[in-house]
Amino acid sequence: MTEWKRNKCPKCGEENPKKLHEVPDKNQVLYYSMQGNPVYKKLMKCGVCGEIFGNGAT
Repeated sequence: MTEWKRNKCPKCGEENPKKLHEVPDKNQVLYYSMQGNPVYKKLMKCGVCGEIFGNGAT
């Protein structure tokens, strides 16, 4: 059986995926698409406490 990794807010401990949203990290461009649009790294934002977290979050 596979084990799923769930995102969890480090501040309040919220694990509900409906309360955690992806937001682009406009400081880190991963690559540019064929149309020339930048594709940004994704961070997670908690809908309960407003904490932004993920790899490289400050």
